[in-house]
Amino acid sequence: MGWQDRDYAQHTPVRPVLRPGGVLGGGRSIVTTLIVVNTVIYLVGSFFPGMDVFLSGGQRIGRGGLELIAGIGELRADLVMRGQVWRLITAQYLHASLGHVFVNMLVLHFLGRPLERLWSARRFLTIYTISGLFGNLFFTVLASRGVIPIWMPAVGASGCIYGLLGIVAVLFPQATVYIYFLFPLKIRTAAYIFGAISLYTIIERGSNYGGEACHLAGLVFGVWWATKGEAWWSRGAWRSSKLVGGRGRSKPAKRTVPRGGFAAKVQERRDDTETIDRILKKVYDGGIHSLTEREKQALQDATNRQQQREREAGRVDRL
Repeated sequence: MGWQDRDYAQHTPVRPVLRPGGVLGGGRSIVTTLIVVNTVIYLVGSFFPGMDVFLSGGQRIGRGGLELIAGIGELRADLVMRGQVWRLITAQYLHASLGHVFVNMLVLHFLGRPLERLWSARRFLTIYTISGLFGNLFFTVLASRGVIPIWMPAVGASGCIYGLLGIVAVLFPQATVYIYFLFPLKIRTAAYIFGAISLYTIIERGSNYGGEACHLAGLVFGVWWATKGEAWWSRGAWRSSKLVGGRGRSKPAKRTVPRGGFAAKVQERRDDTETIDRILKKVYDGGIHSLTEREKQALQDATNRQQQREREAGRVDRL
């Protein structure tokens, strides 16, 4: 049986549409879901000012002058350090203005779609969230050191977006983006420029330097993930699958057969077929970047043995 006859080869996309691995239940795109959630939260706050203050905070005139009202979801380093760690996540879904949410969601649309097709919905949401988490943690660390006022509030998904920018810049470096819809740039060049702007703004404490700290940390995490994170994730999953009673997918048990002879050759061929099927299924589900170096080598070794068997047999019977 050729590889074209395997289950994972029967649903190869022939049109630019999302395959099931990149969508939520019911066919909903994870990118579209994030855009809707962020937009709805902003609109609810806009139409109901009380809800906006509850979520994102506000200001009031008190006895001592102007006072800040802490919202339940905004990022405040002083409150995070008191144990309100949920703010590191909830702040990712709050925005300060219509322009703020519009730009973030527009960029999410353009950067998120190719990654959505490459990953599963769960993986996309995980990496998107961790990118924002790193940005918010960096903001909190700088605030704890006095670089940013400890009471300064922050909201927005920009750390998440910059994480996606770093990943796309590594995985698709030759892709072209249009800055302000006018100026074409390679995505990698754009990542360098935006990263440099963020770093300079932080050093000079320019306008929105707290937000730029989130941008820079998200970008750095995205670049790390695209270069090292996928292999690290896969290695961790592979190790956990070997634990007795673990939840990971177990590796097929290796059968013990006598060396040499017809039975050994049949068993070797069967093992190679299982190895190739398992690895190609993983490529279909998570993309070529999901493979570890060990899995790539195993695929190469199995392929070499199969080619050797074909030469010896004088025929072609592809796995």
